Amino acid sequence: MNRRFGVRAGLVAVVAVTLAGLVTGCGGGGEASGPTTIRFVWWGNEDRAKATKSAVEAFMKDNPGITVQTEYAAYDAYFQKLSTQVAGGASPDLIQLDRATLGEYQHRHVLEDLSPYVGKAIDVTGIAPALLAGGKIEGKQYAVPGGQTTQMLAYDPEIFARAGVEPPPAPGQTWTWAQFGESLRKVAATGVAGTTDFGWAIDWFEVWLHQHGKQLYADDGKLGFTATDLTQFWTLTGGLRADKAVTAPEVTTKMDGSMPNSGLVTKRAGSEINYDSSLSAYLSSYGPGIKAAPLPADGPASGMAAMPPVTFAVAQRSAHKEAAAKLLSYLVNNQQAGKLLGVARGLPPNTAIREQVCGAAQAATKAVCDYEKSVADRIGPATGLWPTGAAAVKRDFQRVYDDVIFGRTSVADGAARVVQTAQQSLGS
Repeated sequence: MNRRFGVRAGLVAVVAVTLAGLVTGCGGGGEASGPTTIRFVWWGNEDRAKATKSAVEAFMKDNPGITVQTEYAAYDAYFQKLSTQVAGGASPDLIQLDRATLGEYQHRHVLEDLSPYVGKAIDVTGIAPALLAGGKIEGKQYAVPGGQTTQMLAYDPEIFARAGVEPPPAPGQTWTWAQFGESLRKVAATGVAGTTDFGWAIDWFEVWLHQHGKQLYADDGKLGFTATDLTQFWTLTGGLRADKAVTAPEVTTKMDGSMPNSGLVTKRAGSEINYDSSLSAYLSSYGPGIKAAPLPADGPASGMAAMPPVTFAVAQRSAHKEAAAKLLSYLVNNQQAGKLLGVARGLPPNTAIREQVCGAAQAATKAVCDYEKSVADRIGPATGLWPTGAAAVKRDFQRVYDDVIFGRTSVADGAARVVQTAQQSLGS
């Protein structure tokens, strides 16, 4: 699982405190001559790890002068360790980041500006400009997308069929929020929640906002929604929770993006909203029957977007930036790497490699390729980089929602609290 959207308590504090203490501008010097060893780190499940290690092995075979040491972990553990390593001057050379953390690390001068490497060690000609923009900050390329993903509803068709429900199965077919809610209630009548309560993740609130012509963050980095907006969204999920159409609080509070804590994988729900870069993880963790459907919408705007599930960045303090950049470009552009990585991080970012991978796709890879093809006319462009402070907003959003679902605060008071703390985190 890419575990890209569950930032729990403590993570942001670690990032903010340890990175804030860095002495900036301390690059690692020139490239060493002779054999070079670099470190590459990422978060994800075993499927992603296996695919990534195979691609790294292929890279080392093609580049015998470079040895790559790899590390991976679950999302929270990954960032806790990474922030400690960076603060201690022992940063890995190639780092995996996401929308919530890229801005944080760049703001604290942890990342190398890759612009001078573009067109040389790093080839980005095969990546769509809108997708590539997911790694740009103030016009400079600080990271390169590791894939393309969009939102989906992963569901068990057998559970839905028993309830007499069929999500939109074909290209161009959609469903409204009212139809979605009614379907979930029918599934709940069979003894399992229709879906995992989706009010916990700010990512799904962002989709809802875009459907209503609003943004999570304004172009100037300030908050783009109001407490009234969030109250409406959490009132929607609250109604479903009251009808037991979504998971109970004791299930929802465990949500962290990992497969072991997934309401769907643990059989507590018949479906779950996620990014399609996680579809292969569902198929391996739950079973081969899992399908993907588009999210509901009440109008022409689906709120769904093509975006990088992760980006790759080079550490400013790396002593081997050229080698790290070379590995980055290999993972994104090499045909053999594309074949080995498949859809471990969503569709390959390089369109030519994507066509190659999807053209020969089977099983989980085919499921992701087929889904993205089926919703291609519903997917908008990437929604932009989240501003510095977004990781804290993400964490607080989930923390407050826990208070709401356990009855410790009202929806209105919780929404007002999210807005207040978000404004403080964003410095607005």
